[in-house]
Amino acid sequence: MVHTSVLDVRIEHGFPEMQIAIHPNDGLDLDLITREHSVFIFTGSSLDKFKEGKGLVGEGELHLLNECPNGVLQVSEKISLQLAGSDKAMIILENKKILLAYK
Repeated sequence: MVHTSVLDVRIEHGFPEMQIAIHPNDGLDLDLITREHSVFIFTGSSLDKFKEGKGLVGEGELHLLNECPNGVLQVSEKISLQLAGSDKAMIILENKKILLAYK
């Protein structure tokens, strides 16, 4: 399991429902180098629940975008609703599953 540092969450109103984006430098923390990744997106604050498969939002895409500022997690409106109003989140990656962990 790999993770990013804590990222600032920004809502991107033009994003498709199940899309998130980070800067490629943040993608290096996740050992990702290609621009697009198909992933299963989970949200929550518990790693144990993530390991149990709880908190699934759905299948979506993670994009590495140069236009996204370093240290920022851009999310669609739908995904932002699952983050309980949190303005900070960390991405935890395990295989093709990601947890958007927030407090």
